[in-house]
Amino acid sequence: MERFKVETERMKGAPECMRIFGFMHGVNNPELTKCLNQHVPKTMEEMMTVTTAFIRGEAAAAYKKKGHSEWKSQDLSKRHAFERKSNF
Repeated sequence: MERFKVETERMKGAPECMRIFGFMHGVNNPELTKCLNQHVPKTMEEMMTVTTAFIRGEAAAAYKKKGHSEWKSQDLSKRHAFERKSNF
């Protein structure tokens, strides 16, 4: 995303709509493509804001998923420890 932004800023005279079009057609993530096409951004700034929000959402979902699996294993080990103590 940042590389695209820097590279297209070097292109003097390229209309903003062309830069937006180029970015949208270069995206490999189908969910991001769908998100961008549901409400086509009017400016590069708007497109970068939407893309950044999407990336943050993906990262948060991945973190939550990872954190949840760790929580289950910790919870299970605590349950076994509690069961051993209750037999005491």
